[in-house]
Amino acid sequence: MENRKYKVRRDNIYVGEVVRTDSIYRYERDTDLLRTKPGQLNTGSWFSYRSMLFVPNEKKLSNDLLYRSPNYPILNVTDDETCLGLGEKSIVIKDACNLAALLEYFGYNKDLTFEDIMRIRKTFFTGKFAMDNCELFGWKEIQPEDWTYYKKGIKIIDPEELKRIIAQEIRVQQAGHRLFTGIPESVLPREYFDVLDKMGDNDLMHALKRHEKMNTFAPHKQEGPVKKLTRF
Repeated sequence: MENRKYKVRRDNIYVGEVVRTDSIYRYERDTDLLRTKPGQLNTGSWFSYRSMLFVPNEKKLSNDLLYRSPNYPILNVTDDETCLGLGEKSIVIKDACNLAALLEYFGYNKDLTFEDIMRIRKTFFTGKFAMDNCELFGWKEIQPEDWTYYKKGIKIIDPEELKRIIAQEIRVQQAGHRLFTGIPESVLPREYFDVLDKMGDNDLMHALKRHEKMNTFAPHKQEGPVKKLTRF
């Protein structure tokens, strides 16, 4: 976008990952590859730059809703031939996910402003929103006291040993290593569980550990001079 004075349709809003890649190919196998389905485009080796909230423009290229950035091709949204014809070190958006169902469920209007987009970014992309609301997306968190523990293939039943192991697992969980199991029904599409937190922010500990940014939407220096949107 050129500035913050815009209105966009709720049903056109996507989140995706901005990446640099040297190759794009059509995935031809019979089973899904993570979020890529047979017949869709995927990248070869790639380097992640950031997450982006965007709407496709009239050419089905990205229109960044938070920054004044280039209009990048969007895999499986932009014309396939355009994407397949890109050269080395191309910047594209992969794993684009439409947010319409999520935004409608949480009561967002059909037409949204920059202020609405900022609220969406801060609400759903904390890095733990999906985990904290997992049952909306067809998952249930498993608590350490609900697990069954084994030692050398034998179920542990000694109360003191169980107490010690559970306390250890609680500490691990508090450090961010949470476990979930699928449940039969979901209120919202299950893909949101994989997308929202993956595209969301990192806390300080994980940013340092993974050598990643805390603000996952902040532009990467290799994109060039990408600026925040102006007020006018």
